[in-house]
Amino acid sequence: MAERPLNVLEGERAWGTVTYQALGVEVEAAEALADLKQAQEGSSWLTSFFGRSVLGVEAEAGEVVSLDFEQAKQALGEFEGFWRERVASEDAEIVFVEGEGYQIQADRLGTRLDEERLQAQLLEVVEAGASMVDLSASYQTAEVTQADEALTERLDQIQAATSMSITLQIAGYEEVITPEMILSWLIIDEVTGELYFDEALIYEYLGSLNEAYATYDDYRYFESTLQGGVQLVPGTLGWSIDRESELAWILEDLYAGESVVREPMIVGSGYNGSLDDIGSSYIEVDILNQTMFVYLEGELVLSTPVVTGQIGTTTIPGAYSIWNMETPSELVGYNPRTERDYVQPVQYWMGFDDTGQGIHDANWQPYFGGDAYLTNGSLGCVNTPPDVMPLVFEYAYMGMPVVVFE
Repeated sequence: MAERPLNVLEGERAWGTVTYQALGVEVEAAEALADLKQAQEGSSWLTSFFGRSVLGVEAEAGEVVSLDFEQAKQALGEFEGFWRERVASEDAEIVFVEGEGYQIQADRLGTRLDEERLQAQLLEVVEAGASMVDLSASYQTAEVTQADEALTERLDQIQAATSMSITLQIAGYEEVITPEMILSWLIIDEVTGELYFDEALIYEYLGSLNEAYATYDDYRYFESTLQGGVQLVPGTLGWSIDRESELAWILEDLYAGESVVREPMIVGSGYNGSLDDIGSSYIEVDILNQTMFVYLEGELVLSTPVVTGQIGTTTIPGAYSIWNMETPSELVGYNPRTERDYVQPVQYWMGFDDTGQGIHDANWQPYFGGDAYLTNGSLGCVNTPPDVMPLVFEYAYMGMPVVVFE
């Protein structure tokens, strides 16, 4: 039996022939096995015997065939290149296929040998007295197969995320985050296989929406009451998409995997569902004509002469909105003309910018309108007749646009 030849194949490749003896095959008498059994205590003899890299079972009556696996590996290594350049099996994974999207790529069998399987196969061949062995049956298999449940669930999640859409309704327009866009944002972690979305790309996308729609810091065309078309310089009025908050919302939508239609998260003032953030209800302050107008739903409901800032402390033009309303109130500040601090009680106060400008009653003014602002102008506020200011305060509301121009 020791000189029996064994043809070693690997698929279609024939490596050559090796003898049973070269593989470390030995045939022992049954008495030797009995002695070994008696030398062990209890049932541990079998475990001890098989733990010595020498495996064997009774081949014929009175005989045990064993294999020295370390010697067998050395014998196979005599074939030129036998142990070199063997490729490990590849796990199944999720891959992106152009034009088709994400798919499961099946596990691929490599040529690296699994030593435990190789040892068992060689012993089986020797015990059977075979003359040929195909070692491709001992290749290492992939740890993750195409049928892996976790892999299938992850693909389902990807397909759900890339088949949905998010429709953002912005100022009367619709912007659709399409499955193709979502696919371009999708990233699969190469180590864990987990999916996530490129937050930097989503943040950049929201920036492009702000460029297209946001009104904050914009110049505006305005059809004034007395001067016709004027250009309003930027002020505090205006809105934009809150990119940080909206990013979080979009991520929540994407991980939920269901299509949605909604408005984005907005920050600022003046958002009314259209690009015209002034709308049809606003307060108009015409510095040139020293007149203030109040419009509600497109109707002029109040017109009054006013006194704006004196030269040196002029009222700053811009598109603003009311952010503070108080009755009564106290004006506290510093007068650069008198170089003194002041505290001035007023009955009504409506702040509209971030520098202290506002609309309030001014019972100290001898008259309003005309050229009063040239010699008795305010420190930047819009001084309003005390008998008119209660009605202005009644018409006004928080967030109401205030447009100021010369």
